[in-house]
This record gives sequence, C-alpha cells and structure tokens, in this order.
Amino acid sequence: MDLEARKKQFIQQLGKVEGERVLEKLESVLKASQSDWFDALSEAEQAEIQIGLDQVNNGEFTSHEEVMKRFSKWH
Repeated sequence: MDLEARKKQFIQQLGKVEGERVLEKLESVLKASQSDWFDALSEAEQAEIQIGLDQVNNGEFTSHEEVMKRFSKWH
C-alpha cells in the first residue's frame, strides 16, 4: 500500500475513534514527529538568533517605523 493510501485509511480510522485518551496519544505522537525548524539549524545559527532575541528583550533594537523615518528620503 502506498503512502497516500495509508494516509486515507488512517483518516478513515481516525474518524471512528471515540476515546479521548486515544486521540490524546495520537496527538502526542504527531507533535513529537513534527520537527521544529529551529532544531534543524546549526548551533552557531541558533546562537545568533538567541543573541537577537536577547537584544530585543533588552530594548536594543530600532523599530520599523524609526527605520522608515530615517530612510524615507531614499524611498
């Protein structure tokens, strides 16, 4: 059976599920199997993003509005 046929069969079976615990377990499995794009980044890339987030949290940023004001003469 190919992947698409298996998915369709699974969806049909899912429609028949009545137990809350079964649905919770299925949701848990699906969430665990979905990878976060952040996890796919290298450690260096993750560190750079964290630096940027820390800067924002510390108020060390320029708002979009301010940037647009500064560069409006070229726009």
